[in-house]
This record gives sequence, C-alpha cells and structure tokens, in this order.
Amino acid sequence: MSVSRPWLVLFSAFLLSTDISAQLRHINPLKLPQDKPVQAAYSTVRSIEYMAHSWSPTWSYDTPKSQVASQLKASLTDLRSAVTASPQNEELALFTGTVAHLAYNLDVDDTYEIAVQSFNKATELDPSDYRAQWFLASHRCQSNEIKTGMEQMLAIEASKTWREFPVEFWDDYINCSTIALMPAHTLRAVDHAVRLGEDPSSYRSAVDIAHGRYKPTDANSTYSARDAWQATHLEQHVLFTSQLCGLRFSARSDWHLDIRDVAKGTCVLTVETGPYPSKSGQGTPTVLILTRAAKPEEQLDDFVRSFLTKFPSARSFAAPSCPSDKCIAFEIVTDTLYQPEGGAHLLVVGFAEPSPEFPGLLFEQPEGPPKSESSEKVAYYHPNEKLHRVPGTLYTVVELDSNVSIFEKAAEDFRYVLKSIQLD
Repeated sequence: MSVSRPWLVLFSAFLLSTDISAQLRHINPLKLPQDKPVQAAYSTVRSIEYMAHSWSPTWSYDTPKSQVASQLKASLTDLRSAVTASPQNEELALFTGTVAHLAYNLDVDDTYEIAVQSFNKATELDPSDYRAQWFLASHRCQSNEIKTGMEQMLAIEASKTWREFPVEFWDDYINCSTIALMPAHTLRAVDHAVRLGEDPSSYRSAVDIAHGRYKPTDANSTYSARDAWQATHLEQHVLFTSQLCGLRFSARSDWHLDIRDVAKGTCVLTVETGPYPSKSGQGTPTVLILTRAAKPEEQLDDFVRSFLTKFPSARSFAAPSCPSDKCIAFEIVTDTLYQPEGGAHLLVVGFAEPSPEFPGLLFEQPEGPPKSESSEKVAYYHPNEKLHRVPGTLYTVVELDSNVSIFEKAAEDFRYVLKSIQLD
C-alpha cells in the first residue's frame, strides 16, 4: 500500500525547506546489529539523508534522484532482512522505519506502510520510548495524514515537559503545526526551540507564516458574527468558538441562539433555553454572554456592577462554576418584573481573562489537506486567515434572566453554559 501525496502546501509562495527528518541523529548506531549489511546501510543513509529529508516536486541536487532512491531501496531491503534476524532490536526497527520514510519522500513504492509498521513495532518493543511515535507522527505529517500526525505530536507533547524534548522534536513539530494550520502552536514551539538554544533567525520563515495566518483586530472595528464565531455540531450539543472573543461554550442542540456582530470590541449573544411550564403557561429563560476588552483602570468588580444598576437588592453568592481564577457573582430576586410568574430570579456571574502568551492556542485543532480532484495532480492552496483575539484583558459577564416559576430548570441551563465556558 502506498499513500499518495497529490498536494503541495504553499503559504505566500513559500515551501517549507527546513530539515524535517533529523531523527537519524537520535538513532544510536552502537545499538544496531553490528553485521556488515546493517552498518553499511547506516553509513549510506547518513551520507544521502540530506537529499531525502522532505518531499519536493522538483529535484535540486547534482546526484540524480533515481540514484538516491535506489540506494535507499537497497538499504531498506538489507534492513528488513536484518529485522527478521533481530526482531527484538528496537533501534533497528526505528532505523528501518526512518529509511522507509526517506524512501517514501523520494516516491519509492510501498514504503509508506513499511515505515508505519516499523515505527509501531518499535513502540511495541519499548512503549516508554517516545521516539517511535515522534518519528511516526512526522512521517504522517509529510503525507495526506496531516491531521493524524499532528494529533500524535500533541499527544507526545502532553507526555513530558517541553524541556525534556530535543530541539529536533520541536523542529518537526513546527513543520507539522505549520502544515496543519495551527499558528499559535507553531509560535509556541519556536519559542521552545529558541529557549533550548537555537538561533531565532532560523525560524523566521515559520514565524512569518504563523503571523500571516492572522488578521489583525482592534476594538474599534466591526466583525460579522459569521466571521467571529464557528459552530461545531456534536451529537447532543453544539460547540461555539470565537478566537476573536477568546471564548468557547456549549449549547444544547434544541436551544435558540442570537449571536450579534462584534462591534467596538464587544461580543454579545443570547441563548434561549426551554420553554418550561410556568404559572401562565410556558416560560423561556434567557442566558446572556457578553465579552469586551477591559477599559483603562477598570476593575472586574466595576464591570460586573455596571450590570446591576437597576437592582440595588442584588446580593453576592458563590458562583456555581467559574471558568477563570476568580468570579464575582450576584443573585437578584425581585417582584418588579414578571409579577404574574411570581417575580424575577436573575443570576449574574463575571470573570476576567488576561491576554495569553500565544492567543488562539486553546482553540486550534489540526486540519488535513484539501481534497484534490486528481490523485496525481499537485494542488496549491492558501488557507484563510483567522481573526486574532481582541488584545488585552477580556471581561465576561454571563446572566440568567428567568422568572421564579421556572427558575429551577433555568438555573440548570445556566450552570450547563457556565461550566462549559473555556477562555483563551
């Protein structure tokens, strides 16, 4: 089986050209079988690896591509024979997978799956060694399995602190996250690599590409709700995400939402839940979510109390859930509203979130390559830019507007929304 690669990812006419296959430096030749064919394969591959570290539709080396491919193919044949004789040698499995990966980059048939099988075998031999999954993730990121490869990168990253990984891992991660359209992850990985001692200038192109994935935003412009929010439909609920507003929350599938355009740095939406039986028939609770940039010198308490000016009887209470480090919450019970229903029972919860070091990181998900009409034709595409998070600290208030007769059900809906909120 061979996995085709009929696409070419370009960002502003730039083709990634960094050394993607640096894994060879992390294979210990002393742990390989010391017989002549394996050691000869190691010497051969080390001398030609730089010409096969990544796939390209053009060839720019003096040595013919067919010659390099033939050498890799011959080395792979010897290594597969060695694996039969030494099936418990993890280093050999890693090396065999790496050579298969390099051969795949030179379009040698049936090498994609050999690499996958070899890396999986190495994982079986030592599940605690992350190298095999790293090599496999990088292999997939250079094929049509970008999404799967980046998901593996994320899983590996979560298994250790970032300083425990070598800079070559972060180099592969940067290339994969760039192709998977995850610019915040790219920028963070570059930061890690530089902190490990790498020259910042070597990542200039990757950083430029990442920044180019964003549209600058400001608090004085208006952005359409369609551009500012994305909805992901799941089995029982819908996930609403706005990188611009630094907010994600969940709503049940049968609820009704009114999402407004983002104007003057303020994000506003209402969620109608229910309806529920009430004294006069049916009542529909409403949950308001409003996010805006903090004003100069404005404190969170000032922001929340600005929503309580009509309710001097508001009393503080413990928020049922808090998406941030600190929440300020108030409860209002009054008979000045909804008198036929026994009055109004309102809840107000406010919280703040400072601007993160890498805005958008929380909400990014790996994306796969575009569909191509042909299995052979190289496809060129330019991804859409994302709206950047509104700069600065963002204040958010979540309000429940309910009458007394339906409050118990309404409060459950309010807790559901509040608990689902994630802040970037």
